[in-house]
Amino acid sequence: MRTGTSFARDWQLIKVARSLQRHDVAGPLVRRLLADAPPGLIEGITAIARRLGEENGTELLTRTEEQFDPPTLMEGLLLTWGIPCESSDVAGGGVAIVIDGAAKAVRETFADIRVAEPYLAGYARALQRDAMLEHGAGGRMTIRFPPRNE
Repeated sequence: MRTGTSFARDWQLIKVARSLQRHDVAGPLVRRLLADAPPGLIEGITAIARRLGEENGTELLTRTEEQFDPPTLMEGLLLTWGIPCESSDVAGGGVAIVIDGAAKAVRETFADIRVAEPYLAGYARALQRDAMLEHGAGGRMTIRFPPRNE
C-alpha cells in the first residue's frame, strides 16, 4: 500500500482483497477454446497437455527418493491436488487408481476433462512407462500401473 493514504482507503482495500477469490484466466480461456474448437485445435491442445504431464512427472521423479513406487507417487499427487481417488491392487499384480472425472476437484484443477485425461496419462507414463489411462463411463478414469519388472 502507498504511504500517506487514509486508513479508510487501506481498510477498504483489505476488505476487497479478503472477499475476492483466486483469479483464474487460463481455465475459462481453455474452456472457451475447447467449446468452439475444430478437431485439429483440440488435438493440438491435448497433445500439449500430454507433453506437459510428462514433463511434470519427469520433474517429480528427479526430486523423489528411489524407493517410492509410481502408483504411490500418482496417488499422492492426486490427493495433494484435492482430487479424490481410489487405489487398489489388481489381480496378477499392479495397481489401479480410479478417478471420478466429473468430480468438482477435477474440474477445479483442470479446465476441461479433455485436458485432464491427456495430462494425467502423460504424468503416469513419466512415472512408469507402461502405465495407461483408461476412459470409463461418466468421466471415470482408471490409471493402471502394471507390475514392475525389477
